[in-house]
Amino acid sequence: MLQVLTNLLTLKALSTPVEVYAGLALVWLLMLAAGLASVAGRSWPLMLKLFWFAVLIFLPVAGMALYCLCCLCLADYSFLRVLGLGRSHTRRLIAKRPERRVKGVP
Repeated sequence: MLQVLTNLLTLKALSTPVEVYAGLALVWLLMLAAGLASVAGRSWPLMLKLFWFAVLIFLPVAGMALYCLCCLCLADYSFLRVLGLGRSHTRRLIAKRPERRVKGVP
């Protein structure tokens, strides 16, 4: 009994059930399907789409991370201007900001 408690507290899995692997496989397949659908829906050339298909299929975790990074870099952030968070709005705020002078400093 002491060995069972020790394994529980040290998180040593002596036998991982098949259901855990099946669940991980299902999550990976759903993420893969979402990534492939996203790539297929883009207006990219065929060779670029095939490249991303291969990256997503053969590099499961790293491929998803790279594709997410690519999507973030290519995203359209124009909606942020409506919220006042765009780059042009930030430049306007900096230009309108009055200079602060500290007393005693020329």
